[in-house]
This record gives sequence, C-alpha cells and structure tokens, in this order.
Amino acid sequence: MGIEFKKPVILIVDDESDMCEMIAATLYEEGYVTDIVKSGKDAIEKVLDGGVDFVLLDIMMPEMSGIETLQRIKAIQPGLPVVMITAYATLKTAQEAMSLGAYDYITKPFNLECVREVIKQGIEEQYTNT
Repeated sequence: MGIEFKKPVILIVDDESDMCEMIAATLYEEGYVTDIVKSGKDAIEKVLDGGVDFVLLDIMMPEMSGIETLQRIKAIQPGLPVVMITAYATLKTAQEAMSLGAYDYITKPFNLECVREVIKQGIEEQYTNT
C-alpha cells in the first residue's frame, strides 16, 4: 500500500458559468478537484462544510459582493487562500481585498497559466505553514 495524497479542492465562486467551466477544466488537467458555486452565500456554506483548500472568488456578484464574502470566509477560516478575480479592477478595490486577507488579486481577462501558478503557490504555502 502506497501513500495516497489528497487532491487539493479549489472552490470557484463566480456567477458566470462559462468562466467557471473554463477554469474548472484547466484545473482538472492539473490534478485539482473543483467545486463551483454561483454566490457568496453558497461559498460560505462550502467553507463551513470543510474540505476547501483554495478559493477563487469573483468580486462582482449579485446579492453578496466578493468583498463581503471574503470577509466572512476569513472569519471562518483565516488561513484559507482566497484569490479575488474581477473584470472591474480598481486600485481601491485591490487594496481593500488585500487588506482583508486576500492571497492575490487577478483581473479578467486573465492568462490561465497565471491562475495555475497562483493556486500552486497558495496551496504550497498553506501546507508549508500548517
């Protein structure tokens, strides 16, 4: 019997289905397990359930903003890496997200290689620090 490694679970939070599917397909190729939700409320429930290793979180969503979702996720699990993604980047929003504990901030359209690298670094840091 060999050692089995748990595949990291990436939670993708975005109300744009096409974006979610594109990211999920790319991450699947990298050996990650993905879970997709369309709202901040659903993201918080997933984090509360446990088993999430990394979060990709869109800033502009209906009902609950990505910034509010980030605050709630960090209150539940402070060490969980959360990368904010947005098509409407402003310096103020980026600074706010980072001050609230976001791991990184990526603007749409983005290079999927960049997303892969940020996730890889975030997961490595998370497991190094635990």
